[in-house]
Amino acid sequence: MTTVKQHKNRTGEQGREPDPIDVAQVDADTGWALQIRLDVPPRADVDQRTLRIIGALNLLVREGLAEANPDFRAMYREAYRLLDLANGARALTDAQAYGHLRALARVARTFTVLYCRTR
Repeated sequence: MTTVKQHKNRTGEQGREPDPIDVAQVDADTGWALQIRLDVPPRADVDQRTLRIIGALNLLVREGLAEANPDFRAMYREAYRLLDLANGARALTDAQAYGHLRALARVARTFTVLYCRTR
């Protein structure tokens, strides 16, 4: 059985709309992806987390948090490379898909920290 969570459209503090990036969900997904394991998780779980992290990373990259900073250019290049690789993720083996998820999680976590510091 598949369940779908419906997000309520709540207003944030002081009547503002909530942030489009669910930092708590990104943190939970990246934590799950980066925890130490002795085996590769089921492919369905990897694919589900990968899709959520890709969505969040796309939003974080579009925020333009530090694009002009030369120190962060390498991080942006890595994010774009991983997002481009996601287009062919179905062709990856289970272990490769999990490695891709972990790489996405590391970059997304860094962008999330930067996002939290700048808002």
